[in-house]
Amino acid sequence: MRITFFGPPGSGKGTQAERISEYYGLEHISTGMLLREEIRSGSKLGVRIRKIVESGHLVSDDIVNREVIDRIERIEDYLLDGYPRNLSQAKRLDRFLEETGKPLSGAVFIQVPVEEVLKRLTGRLVCACADGTGFSSEYREGDICRICGKPFVRRSDDSSEVVRNRLDHYHNLTMHLEEYYRGRLLSVDGVGTVEQVFQRIMRALRPWA
Repeated sequence: MRITFFGPPGSGKGTQAERISEYYGLEHISTGMLLREEIRSGSKLGVRIRKIVESGHLVSDDIVNREVIDRIERIEDYLLDGYPRNLSQAKRLDRFLEETGKPLSGAVFIQVPVEEVLKRLTGRLVCACADGTGFSSEYREGDICRICGKPFVRRSDDSSEVVRNRLDHYHNLTMHLEEYYRGRLLSVDGVGTVEQVFQRIMRALRPWA
């Protein structure tokens, strides 16, 4: 099975991608992971990516496409987490897969209403060991993490205004993906517990398993 997951910030996409990858034995590939690996390698490309990221700009489609394609050309079954991010990347991915005779099984879109995303992101707390990517509703601001010993804090970029801007940016980039993947797109309700959403995705994936 070769699938891609996409959904807005706060949709729980990363968590579900990890669980689905583990269940089906798929390699979980995220562009963030690939870019961080390249940066850590110290390669010329890694240095270039670091400069782009530190400047606050998005890494170009050419670089992201190269990183993803270099990885998937060596494996059979995988889950792409957050890639393709836009129509250009989707078309490049399909061209490569058509050339190799290994087409994408399809795309999974986790749907979460804007107000729910706002509630999730503006209410999340992170600690030092979460690397700024995890959130928790069971702690209060200032509580101490038992793992890293640092307090849980609210991210500065999780204000309502910033989150709305991030959502607008996300929708501008991905608005065409739903139409592009029509006929091979599974839309899943992302509202509910992690387990509830996981079970919905499992049921939706049965035809591709």
